[in-house]
Amino acid sequence: MRKIYIIEDEKDISNLYKMLFEREGIEIEGIVSSGSAAIEKIEELKEKLEDIVFLIDNRIPETSGLEVAKRIIEISPLLKNQIIIATADDTITKDEVKALGIPHFLRKPFSLDELLATIDTIEKSEK
Repeated sequence: MRKIYIIEDEKDISNLYKMLFEREGIEIEGIVSSGSAAIEKIEELKEKLEDIVFLIDNRIPETSGLEVAKRIIEISPLLKNQIIIATADDTITKDEVKALGIPHFLRKPFSLDELLATIDTIEKSEK
């Protein structure tokens, strides 16, 4: 099973994700709550990014989730398929996310089953 990196500023939501992933046997690479912390950690993990799925909330402090996603793609364009943008923000659309080449977009609130299905789709596409 892949590793997941959670970028989410709402503590209750990140804790919910953590419980879900632990229950499903998905290893958590890390949890950060701001864009700058996410970018810093991504820089540290440069050599291991191909093994990680990124679950990114778009509305996070210091920079948007889309900016974090752009940085991941700058490091390796092949990682586009391993990014999930999740947001309750009505100002961002699925088309904007797809324009970056990111196929996975979840509008909050979404079901945990929908999230797990998206991760499963990512894993299957890597095989």
